[in-house]
Amino acid sequence: MMQVFSSNPEVTEGPDRLFSKKYYSLVRLAIPKGTQIKRHRSMMTVTVVAIKGEIVFHTDDQETTLVPGQAVLMEPLEFHWLEAPNEDGEVMVVHVVKKPTEK
Repeated sequence: MMQVFSSNPEVTEGPDRLFSKKYYSLVRLAIPKGTQIKRHRSMMTVTVVAIKGEIVFHTDDQETTLVPGQAVLMEPLEFHWLEAPNEDGEVMVVHVVKKPTEK
């Protein structure tokens, strides 16, 4: 059955959790200009999709600038952090536990 989730327009900084279950979550993350989401990691696979502004996305080994429509995919436990140096930015973050590969 289809489900529809809406973000909260009053959230202008930090996480806006649209949906969360044990093995899956969907979060809109608002990052005001000049701020940073500190280095962290997740136990789940993480997909980050830029939806507004320029977001500088960092891992311990790489850095890239995301613009709306671009996405990054990370494996569990990979350290990462985000910043919006030039303008307000927003991303959608999907956390998922992948099923083990069947042999």
